[in-house]
Amino acid sequence: MSENERERLVDTDPEVLEGEDEIPRQPAPPLDPYTPEPGPGPGEQRAFNLLRWAWAPLLVAAFVILIALVR
Repeated sequence: MSENERERLVDTDPEVLEGEDEIPRQPAPPLDPYTPEPGPGPGEQRAFNLLRWAWAPLLVAAFVILIALVR
């Protein structure tokens, strides 16, 4: 017989741990994983400051294309 064909012993009376309260509870996680950080770090702040100027080359390129279309 193969392992799949053998009979398996099933525990009909499982062991249950009981406590003082009636409702089973799980312990709370140590930290909430969805708590946001208080603010951006130094490197992130520099990236956001640089991102403010990212539209400038796009405006220059659009202006050059507009001038090329008008001529």
